[in-house]
Amino acid sequence: MSFALVWLALGTFAIGTESFLVAGLLPEIATDVGVSLDSAGHLIGWFAATYAVAAPIMAALTGRFERRGVLLLSLAVFTAANLAAAFAPDFHTLLILRISMAVFACLYTPAAGALAGAMVPPEQRGRALSIVVAGLTVATAVGVPFGTAIGDLFGWRMSFVAVAALGGLAFLGIAVGLPRMMPPMVLSLRQRLAPLGMPAVRYSLLVTVLWVGGAYVLYTFLAAYFMPRGITGLGFAAVLMLFGCCAFAGNLFGGWSTDRIGGRATTRNAVLLLLPIFVVFSLLPAIPGAAVWLAVALVGLWPLAGFSAAPARQALLIDLAPQSAPVVLALNASALYAGCALGAAVGGLVMAGPGPQLLGWAGAGIELLALLALGLEHQVRRRRLAAVPAE
Repeated sequence: MSFALVWLALGTFAIGTESFLVAGLLPEIATDVGVSLDSAGHLIGWFAATYAVAAPIMAALTGRFERRGVLLLSLAVFTAANLAAAFAPDFHTLLILRISMAVFACLYTPAAGALAGAMVPPEQRGRALSIVVAGLTVATAVGVPFGTAIGDLFGWRMSFVAVAALGGLAFLGIAVGLPRMMPPMVLSLRQRLAPLGMPAVRYSLLVTVLWVGGAYVLYTFLAAYFMPRGITGLGFAAVLMLFGCCAFAGNLFGGWSTDRIGGRATTRNAVLLLLPIFVVFSLLPAIPGAAVWLAVALVGLWPLAGFSAAPARQALLIDLAPQSAPVVLALNASALYAGCALGAAVGGLVMAGPGPQLLGWAGAGIELLALLALGLEHQVRRRRLAAVPAE
C-alpha cells in the first residue's frame, strides 16, 4: 500500500481536528473576543451550515479538475484561513474566516477518497479508503484534545496555528508525494442532487440530520457544561480524549452491528440509547451529591452508542441507491454537517435562555424526532420494496 495514502490521511486529520476543535475552545474564544457564549457558538453553526450547503456545489464546480490539484487548493485555503484566524482582531473576522475554511474544506475528503481509490488496485480499494477516513476518526480521538490542550497552555490562537501547521505539512506531502491523476467523470450539480428525488433517500438524510443534531446540542457547549463542575483546561482535554476514543470504538462497533442486525436496527438502538443519556446529563445538576465522574462516564457512553449509527446510515444509503453510491455518500456528509449546524443553533438558543442545564433535554428532544423520522424512513422503504415486483 502506497505511503502517499498517509499524506491524504494527514489532510483529513487536519480538517477533522479543526472542524471539531472549536467546541473545546469556545469559552476562551468568547471571553477573548468579547461575545457571549451562545454567540460564539455561531463559529460552529455557520461552519457546519456552510460545509453542508457548499459540499455538493463545490464538488460540481471543481469536478472537471484533476483531483490532486483540488486537494492542494483545498489545503492551501484551509491552511491560510487557519493562520489568519490566529490573528483575527474580532469575532466577525473570525466568523468570516471559519466560513471561508468550510467552503474549501468540504472539497477535501471526497477528492481524497477518489484519489485514494484510483491509486490502488480494486482489491485494495477498501483498505485505501479506510486509511483516508481514519484521519477523521483519529482527529476526534487525538487531534481535538491535543488542540484543546495547546489552547489551554498557550491560548486559543495557538491552536489555530497548530492546525495550520498540520495543513501545511499535508499540503507539502501531497505536492511532493502524490502523482498527478486524470480528472474524474464530471457530474453536474443536478446529477449530484438527483438521488434527492427518491423519498427514501430524503427520509434517510433527515434521520442523519436529526441524529447528529441532537448530539451536537450538547457537544457544542460541552465545555460550558463542565466548567461549573471544575473541569477546564487540560482536564477538559482529557474528557475530549475519552469522547474521541469511545467514538472510534463506537464506529467500529457500528460496522459490526450493521453487518449483524442491519442498518435500521443499529440506528434505532443508537438513538434509543442516546435519549436517556442526554436526559441524565440534564438531571445530574439537580441530583444532590451527584459526582462529576458520573458526567464523565456519560461522555464515554454517549459516543459508544451514538457513533455506532455512522456506518449504519452509510450502508442504508448505499442500499437505497447503489448505482449512485458516491453521490449519496456526499449528500450524507452534507447531512452530517447540517445536523451539526442544527445542534449548534438549538444549543445557542438554550444557552441564551435557560442555560446549560437544559442542553441534554433539548438534545433528547431532537433525538426523539430522529426516532420518528426513522419510522417514516422504514415505511417508505417498505413501500418501495413492495412496489419493485410491479415495476
